[in-house]
Amino acid sequence: MFPHPKSEKCPVKKIHANILRSALLTAALTSYSGINALESDTQQEITWSSDGGSSMSLIDGNRVWELAENVIIRQGTLEIVGDRAIIELDGSSNDLRRVTVHGTPVRYQQQLDESGTLVNGSSLTIEFYEDSTDQGMVIDLIGEASIASPDTTMRCATITYLADTDLIRDAQGPCQGSLSQSSSQGSSQ
Repeated sequence: MFPHPKSEKCPVKKIHANILRSALLTAALTSYSGINALESDTQQEITWSSDGGSSMSLIDGNRVWELAENVIIRQGTLEIVGDRAIIELDGSSNDLRRVTVHGTPVRYQQQLDESGTLVNGSSLTIEFYEDSTDQGMVIDLIGEASIASPDTTMRCATITYLADTDLIRDAQGPCQGSLSQSSSQGSSQ
């Protein structure tokens, strides 16, 4: 015979308490794993493909790898497509220093968060690298640059975009753009 459900020794009560604890822990971890896609992107390997040839050389202690024709560079949800790319690696550690993609135009796309929200951009040249001042991944759009996120659209000569924070750090003009109003603001009548 089992103890009364209100008793501390009741196995059903302990099971319910353990289930509740597990559910709360799972919910907390799930909501905390709201590490957005961008944060996990920088921890992913970089993959590439190209329809043309490639060459590698050593320049100033760095490995410089050039890819030609219809190049696609991916890192997690980040994707950059262009005509040719230059991948710079540290000569001794093989760590990525910078990726530069040229095209007419180069196209950039990346998922901003777990809900699948995207940022898109294009320009004649796109460079991406980790910022040395801990601002995360930097995307430089150079020449006829444009970028569109859910709340901002901008066209400038150049745009420096901080991907980890969805922030345009710098833009060189002439520029034009638009800002969307959040749906939570409502409309005036």
